[in-house]
This record gives sequence, C-alpha cells and structure tokens, in this order.
Amino acid sequence: MNTTKTLTFATANLFNFLKPPDAFYEFSNIYGQEEWQAKCQWTKSQINKLDADIIGLQEVFSIEAVQQLLAECGFPYFVTVDKPKSESDYIYSRPVVALASKYPILHAEAVKPLKEPVKAYQIELPEFSRKPIHAVIKVPTVGEVAVYVCHLKSQRATEPTLKGEESQLLGQWLSSQLRGWESMMLRLYMDKQYQKSPRPTALLGDMNQPLTSDITGLLTQRADEEGEALVLTDSWLVYKHAAISPARAATHYHFSKGNVLDYVILSQEFQPDSQRSIAEVSRYLVQDQHLINPIYDRDKQASDHAFVAVGTQFIV
Repeated sequence: MNTTKTLTFATANLFNFLKPPDAFYEFSNIYGQEEWQAKCQWTKSQINKLDADIIGLQEVFSIEAVQQLLAECGFPYFVTVDKPKSESDYIYSRPVVALASKYPILHAEAVKPLKEPVKAYQIELPEFSRKPIHAVIKVPTVGEVAVYVCHLKSQRATEPTLKGEESQLLGQWLSSQLRGWESMMLRLYMDKQYQKSPRPTALLGDMNQPLTSDITGLLTQRADEEGEALVLTDSWLVYKHAAISPARAATHYHFSKGNVLDYVILSQEFQPDSQRSIAEVSRYLVQDQHLINPIYDRDKQASDHAFVAVGTQFIV
C-alpha cells in the first residue's frame, strides 16, 4: 500500500551572522549584545516558521553559534566544508555556507571544479568564491537524497589586486564571469554525481542573480534532451504547473526593485512530466514580511533576504 512522505527544503541567507566581539568586513561592524540577541531571536523565529526538514544556509561567519541555534530549532545534523576568511584576529571578510538537517547526513564534501571537461579549452579554472556543499542525507521511507548548498559570487564589482586606474565596469564583468564559472562548474559536478548515483536531488542557494539570466541560467539549462542525464528545474515552475499561484514574490530588494535571488532547484524526481517522477511540489513559501512590511521592534536585526521553503510529497 502506497503512503505519502513529506519533505521540505529551505534556503536562508542569514546576513552577516557573526557573534561578537568579532567584526564582519570592517572593525566597526560588531554587534552589541542586545543586537546579537535580537538577531539570534529573529533568525530562530524565522527558521521555526519555515517548518523545514533540510535547510541550506548562507552568510555564516560564526559556525558554532549557527550550529547551536539550529540544534535548538530541532536540527541535530549540521555540516560545513569551509572556514570564514580572517583578515585579522577578529575581522572576517568571507562567510561560508552550511547545511542543517533533521535527518542523518551520511556524507558531505566540498564541491570542486572538474578539470576534465575544460582540458580541451586550455583554461585555468578559478576557485569558488564560497565552497558549495554536496551532501547525501538519509530520509526515512524515502532513502538517500542528494543536497547541495551554494552562495554564488555577488554582483558587487571585483576589487583590483593592485592600485591603479580602476574600472567599475571591468570589476562588474569580472564578478559576472566568476559567477558564470561557478554556475557551470557546480552544474557539471552535479551531473557527474547524478550519473554515478541517481538520487532525488535538491540545490539550495543564493544565486545572486535571477535564473532567467544567461549566467545563472546555466544551472537549469538542459545539456542532454534524452538519456539519463540530470534535469534541474526551479521549484517555483514545478509548483505553478500544479497549482494556481499568485505572482512570484521577490527574495531581495535593491532600493525599490525586487529580484528573485534565492532558490530551491529540484531534479526530475520532483517533476510530474518525468518518467523518474516519485514526488511532487506541494508548497512554496517566501517569508518576506520583514522586507515588504517591516516592524522595527521585530525586524531590526533581520536578514536582507527572504527565506524560501518548498514542501514536497513522496509516494513511497
């Protein structure tokens, strides 16, 4: 007899989550104790509202503090694959991504650029600006699920290494170029892992650009129309296929302009028109009240991103 198993994925950019007395980017960026408590309280409240089973986290500076907070929210399993970059004893400049789960994490490793596919082009591969996570999680009654967490290069212009005549346009292009490389290297890595072990797969992340762009759109572009290749689709599009939905909510605002930067991307196992379909998207939630209708006392230490949760149902 068939039964239904629900599994909810989420992605959450925590926005400079760094415990005092350490500072982010500049020596003056240090939370006071009241500010830090407010940030932890807000973050904990938002994570509980997501009602998720697996969460990808971005902008993590204080790894132990995040791990403890997620444990208090009911996530006993937690992993990172990198450490924040330290500019001095207490100033940090590069946060990392993390993964929290209510189910056991069987395996976790950093995603590494694949050298083989680009050998013929004689190109030197850049490193990821923030190492993505590849994990395998054991979900009761469902089995093994592959989960990736990423935070692609920001749209902020790349700063020159040497002093001289700087170009804002060149800096922006270099950032876009690296974000494109990261998108392609992540996709090729995911393809290879899926070929070795086909599993339901989810990519959780802050892409720093809408998937409609030619750059981050590489993540969901089909390279093989036939065969057993990995097929990735924005979960919103799968949800809209099955339900009448309102206009899509933005997950980040630049002044008054809203963009969708935060995504849950799913493999063909979650797509109704696939022969491999074993699950469906049943819920799509964007927690954005702190962005569109903030209340100071509640949201004074909120993230600058909305958190996104996607509920799925497996027939097992």
